[in-house]
Amino acid sequence: MNQQPTTSNGYFNYTGLHTTPKGLRPEEIGAGGTIWLGRHGEVHNPGAIYYGRLPGYRLGNEGLKQTAETARFLANQPLAAAYSSPLLRARQTAQVYLKYHPTLKLHTSSLLLEVRSQYQGKLQSELNDFNFYEPKFAPEDEGLEDVLLRVLQFFKKALKSHPRQHILAVSHGDPVIVTHAHFVGLPIKLASIRKPNLYPQTASVTRYDFPPEGFTNDIARVRVSYYHSPFNEGN
Repeated sequence: MNQQPTTSNGYFNYTGLHTTPKGLRPEEIGAGGTIWLGRHGEVHNPGAIYYGRLPGYRLGNEGLKQTAETARFLANQPLAAAYSSPLLRARQTAQVYLKYHPTLKLHTSSLLLEVRSQYQGKLQSELNDFNFYEPKFAPEDEGLEDVLLRVLQFFKKALKSHPRQHILAVSHGDPVIVTHAHFVGLPIKLASIRKPNLYPQTASVTRYDFPPEGFTNDIARVRVSYYHSPFNEGN
């Protein structure tokens, strides 16, 4: 796992979410497809509620600004397909990104949904370090491994449906960070995903470049590159 310092223009790299694949020639990096996994923009949430899967939570003004900047960053990427969580904030984020890719149709996937937790609706201040895993509120709530498995299922299906192409996928904070943790080799535990300087910012994107065989369980063969605003493609 490689860490790089913050640069003077504000392009923030110091997250540990950048990796260099092993055993691949440069031309093989991404030959099996690329997934851009994004977190939605900042949400209008004046009540400071943990909204989870509750309907109706939209992007706020800051979220719209963030997504507009990310959209410009993604404008020149050769996206061939676009997916989002069915929740409003994720769909809004993806739709902003697709303004630069008007020929693409947005598809939704439940595999990209926010964590299923009956803690939703509680005040954020009631959740110690946003812990809704230990203990679960209800037996049917998802654990971290549950979340990871469905995001990886999405990755497998998307890469199979769009082989060797670039795919956009917009999800939510915890599904994104659990996926990050997996591909950079961190334990899938609460302590990993709540690490300072690791949690993905709103409207951030992480690029996963897969080897020629496509999806693989060998994380050493996958390049991970995290970006959030302000962006600088020259670094």
